[in-house]
Amino acid sequence: MSAGRVASPPGRPAAHASLRPGMRTAAFVDLDVLSRNYRAIAEAAGPGREVMAVVKAEAYGHGAVEAARAFRRAGARWFGVAAVEEAEALRSPEAEEEEGGLRGSRVLLMSGVFPECAPRIAALGLDAVVWDMAQAEALSAASLAVGRRTAIHLKVDSGMGRLGVPPAEAADFLRQVAGLRGVEAAGLMSHLSRADERGGREATLRQFEVIRSAADSLRGAGLLPPLLHCANSAGGILFPEAPGGLVRAGIALYGCPPASARPAPAELAVTWKGAVLQVKEVAAGAPVGYGGIYRRKTAGAIAVVSVGYADGYPRLLSNRGEALLRGRRVPVVGRVSMDMLTLDVTGLDGVRTGDEAILLGSEGGEAVSVDDLASRAETIPYEILCGISVRVPRAYMRGGRCVGVRALRGRASGEGDR
Repeated sequence: MSAGRVASPPGRPAAHASLRPGMRTAAFVDLDVLSRNYRAIAEAAGPGREVMAVVKAEAYGHGAVEAARAFRRAGARWFGVAAVEEAEALRSPEAEEEEGGLRGSRVLLMSGVFPECAPRIAALGLDAVVWDMAQAEALSAASLAVGRRTAIHLKVDSGMGRLGVPPAEAADFLRQVAGLRGVEAAGLMSHLSRADERGGREATLRQFEVIRSAADSLRGAGLLPPLLHCANSAGGILFPEAPGGLVRAGIALYGCPPASARPAPAELAVTWKGAVLQVKEVAAGAPVGYGGIYRRKTAGAIAVVSVGYADGYPRLLSNRGEALLRGRRVPVVGRVSMDMLTLDVTGLDGVRTGDEAILLGSEGGEAVSVDDLASRAETIPYEILCGISVRVPRAYMRGGRCVGVRALRGRASGEGDR
């Protein structure tokens, strides 16, 4: 389906923008909110620390290029991605346009440094996280071939138990890197495993000690790179003592800071809507949907909405979820199917075909938050946001008006983010 222009009169925020006639669903992304969130997180991180905007996974489902440009307008100079393809999107002509573009920014490839990808990494001028000498050697050779040096960041495993070299091996690794002409050691980094947990403070402080000890040892040997970073969103907001001057902020930028940092210093930037396809009366005891898992004890009414698990609405929310319709909270009833779900609208007057149900967002003083959906679906906010599928068009709002609509990993339409 071709995503058309979204109706939104000047001055109306994204939450009040409407689906274009004939559009079954859309996720409205407020670029002004993303810019405000970046500034709020940068302030929360404190003086002397710079915030890297992590825009991997299409900026957690918001659209990487559009989100990165919004963060750039708010002052971001660093961006983090997980895959070379994600970096290529940020280095595209569309992303690097002069007005509000990403030209001159630094992009850190955090976990996608396969030696086979080294020529692409070098050509893009990325910073690259490494933990294996084969990566550094491949990057050096590829960089020399294009006449440049690639900045690498050595990852140290400080307790995550995932990627990274043991701290005791960092010095030998950096000595070998010093002998490679095509790369330079720009950073030392690690990753926190429990900073966002209410009971994770002690484990986080232990990681800090490992990182500080490794940094001190490398400094004494004259091997410490100029950049040191370990803090994620939770580390940057909750731990002013976190080592390093760079905070790699991800989920908090999209309105979901760690629970212990609530009230949030950021706002939800996305409103997800679906169109009502039909409103119908159901008799007492009549089954609704696959498997007949929902039957009203009395007669009532249901609204069929054009969003299903293929759009990213979790099937686990069958008979569990809630949505907003005409400013009222109503339950998801019956089985969530591939393309549709059903709402019990008994007692809600005036519901008709073409109305818009809000699956995520707020209206009329009511809200369905990412935490609401994640809790009911027995998952985490990350998965909810990243899970809104590519077939849901993203409609981008700035200054109270729609500035473009596109399918993720598809062609832009509308005016574009200018």
